[in-house]
Amino acid sequence: MLLYAIISPQEPGETLAKRKIIDFHQHLHSLVDAEKLRAIGEKFGVVKTVLLGMPESRRPGNNKLVLTAVKLNPDFFIPFAGFDFRTMTSQDILAFKDQGFWGIKFIAPLLPYNDSRYLPIYQQAARLKMVCFFHLGIVANSPAWRDCDSSLMRPIYLDHIARNFPELTIIGAHFGNPWSDEAAMACRWNPNLFFDFSGSLLKYRPAKYLSNLLWWKPNSPYHSPDNTSPWQKIVFGSDVVPEEVSDVINDYEKLFQTLRLPQKWQAFVWWKNAAKILNL
Repeated sequence: MLLYAIISPQEPGETLAKRKIIDFHQHLHSLVDAEKLRAIGEKFGVVKTVLLGMPESRRPGNNKLVLTAVKLNPDFFIPFAGFDFRTMTSQDILAFKDQGFWGIKFIAPLLPYNDSRYLPIYQQAARLKMVCFFHLGIVANSPAWRDCDSSLMRPIYLDHIARNFPELTIIGAHFGNPWSDEAAMACRWNPNLFFDFSGSLLKYRPAKYLSNLLWWKPNSPYHSPDNTSPWQKIVFGSDVVPEEVSDVINDYEKLFQTLRLPQKWQAFVWWKNAAKILNL
């Protein structure tokens, strides 16, 4: 039975198909939202959710709120700290580790992500075994992000970082939208680089487009360095308000059904890749 045929949020009394999902891309606005994320997520099979924080130097900052939510729900939420390129250094990465954060969320650099002046930051994260999550591509045109230059967050910059720090696990958001061709090739060549399909990508990019980008296969002349499937490099991410999580699950499911992706590879996207990254 297709998941998108049975998980309509308009039918809350319906028996739902249970599936294990790790949501690697969520934000938090309040503790009430945290309660909703858990209740709605569990209804649709979400067993863990990564909360991506925002530094208090940006409005609305919520790194502290993320830690509070994790303390209240340590079995469900995983905290990533929001980093501010304007005010923070590699020493802040160490402080985040001491505070209990598992990883770092990067957004709004003042220079391209791979600028040499930023490399000590990533080196520190690698040393501390903290996963690095990068916003990629276009940023919403809202007052909080009017200073943000989207061209500094192209996915090709992650290729350079991944090559410099092969021991660092890196995740790029939104499959680099709109520069998804860069994301795909960087993904193929770097075993430590992963992506999610969150945001508007699955709303306007057809399944065939993504299939064409994720074209390589294990045990073929054009395989990846670690001989893995491209579907071993994609994680599930919702990046929406709690009430819309099921809609994103539907989008992933429709993609898989259109591509007739074997259940084996679907499981990697739903949770296995994330579980490996997070050492769960």
